[in-house]
Amino acid sequence: MNTNNFEYSSLRGFSLVELMIAMTLGLVLLLVIGTVFVSSRQIFREQEDNARLQESGRYALEIIGRSIKQAGHVEVPFTGFKVAFEGTAISGTNGAGGVADTLTVQYEGAVGDRDCEGAGVTAAGRIIQNHFNLDSLNAQLQCKGDIADIPPPPAAPPSGQVLLDNVEDFQVLYGIDTSGDQSVDQYTEMPVDWSQVVTTRICVLIRSEKLNVVSAGNYLNCSGTSVAIPSDRRLRRAFTATINLRNRINSAP
Repeated sequence: MNTNNFEYSSLRGFSLVELMIAMTLGLVLLLVIGTVFVSSRQIFREQEDNARLQESGRYALEIIGRSIKQAGHVEVPFTGFKVAFEGTAISGTNGAGGVADTLTVQYEGAVGDRDCEGAGVTAAGRIIQNHFNLDSLNAQLQCKGDIADIPPPPAAPPSGQVLLDNVEDFQVLYGIDTSGDQSVDQYTEMPVDWSQVVTTRICVLIRSEKLNVVSAGNYLNCSGTSVAIPSDRRLRRAFTATINLRNRINSAP
């Protein structure tokens, strides 16, 4: 038996062709793993930002909706009976040309109630005014709260307490009852008679904090129009809710 041939055959390594094939297969495998990782990470980022958008949207609608539900509320005193709210329960301004709207809500607060900035009512019969507007430059939804002895004239203060960041638009439609049956006859951007408003439809357009979350495409804005995603590639979503002014609705039409 030739031991030299046995040792040579048992110690023989890979040929150059075999080495090149193994390296190629390894690179292909790494490429596949890297692609799956990047894709999974992108999906995770998008889902995470979408969850945060959902949370922000629900928060904005809850805060504004809670104030709208109080619009025109009157505290019934122990002596006597008030039949109507003396102020302007709801009003606002319509932003033209893509400008955000504003919304002002007034109601009579009980002792301990607070306005949207946290100030408390310390005496019966005082009026709470919450004014919601948008700081478009900084993409911030704001609210300016006031408490007064008499209903203040609705105003449009330029700033207030920041309620939510990354809000790009705030739009309001008012459902008016022109027939007196306590149901909406039409929705309008600016009612002629604010006392006819029985519902309010609000929309907030919220964007993700992170950039480059989504690829190029479109999103729906507050008017329901499909708009191209800007170059920042943030995730955007419009949240809409319709809220009844329950102090203008009773059981009998």
